[in-house]
Amino acid sequence: MLTEIVSKTSTTTSVDVPVQRMADVSGTAQLVALWLHGKSPKSQKSYERDIREFVAFLSGQPTAQARLNDVDLRTVTLNDVQAFQDYLEVRSPEPRPGVKALPTGNLSPAAVKRKLASVKSLLRFGCEVGYLKYNAAVPVKLPKPKNTVAERYLTELEVMTMIALTTNERERLVLRLLYLTGARVGEIANLRWCDIQPNRDGRGQVTLFGKGDKTRFVVIKPDLYASLVKYRGNAGDNDAVFPSRKGGTPLSARQINQLVKDIAIASIKKDISPHWLRHAHATHALDRGTAPQLVQATLGHESLSTTGKYAHARPHQSSGLDLPG
Repeated sequence: MLTEIVSKTSTTTSVDVPVQRMADVSGTAQLVALWLHGKSPKSQKSYERDIREFVAFLSGQPTAQARLNDVDLRTVTLNDVQAFQDYLEVRSPEPRPGVKALPTGNLSPAAVKRKLASVKSLLRFGCEVGYLKYNAAVPVKLPKPKNTVAERYLTELEVMTMIALTTNERERLVLRLLYLTGARVGEIANLRWCDIQPNRDGRGQVTLFGKGDKTRFVVIKPDLYASLVKYRGNAGDNDAVFPSRKGGTPLSARQINQLVKDIAIASIKKDISPHWLRHAHATHALDRGTAPQLVQATLGHESLSTTGKYAHARPHQSSGLDLPG
């Protein structure tokens, strides 16, 4: 907390009075910088893009040309936030008077929710540090996107087919780690050999660091750990587990995404992303009777309700099964 000393003068004496301020904020850009401080580079880029789109909407500019300081957030009203929500949801809004409509393309409900959540978070932060007198976004309710887990379902046979038909050792290990740890693609891309350690009874342990700057430890099967040790060779602790073929830099999340997509199309004729393997991990584990709390810990879900949606996506029973007709 910063302390500013001001002088208050009376007719008889001068007294130094400390005035408490949480932060010095000169404009939207500085507030955004304070709000993003400490977040991962990926999160910073994503959140700033959301706010820049909000500023572009309010100022009637293309997002690429908008500057954060083009809008003073102290002037933002509930009307502005609701109009931005309408703009995101209808995707091709009618221009507001004096404001050029900015096409957003096809936004998924989840993307709309994330962008609104970014705006609400920034305005709440602005109030917390004393820059804003009120949070105009408080009354705005975030949409509840449809649960699409069941639409991104892989059977155990499909996963095993993908793995069995992958002859390249590196690609096979990528698939197995994605599936058996339930890791996010960015967590696999960031793996270093120091993140893979022995556990007990021949099993291994993988340290995953990802969303929300959170770390979790996942135990892996003995045969997968042995395969990783063999694949490592003489690589150093700080070397990437999955280096690219150019310069030894780690495979990017985009490269891993394309790798998985190519394997799936060739082996099971489905266009999938690595996240489908994370969904498959959760669904298959729950189907096999794994405790939801353990699945939650392995996948790094904050809430057990998030884990539970995988069970609800593939129900075993329905009251309709007991009805005639």
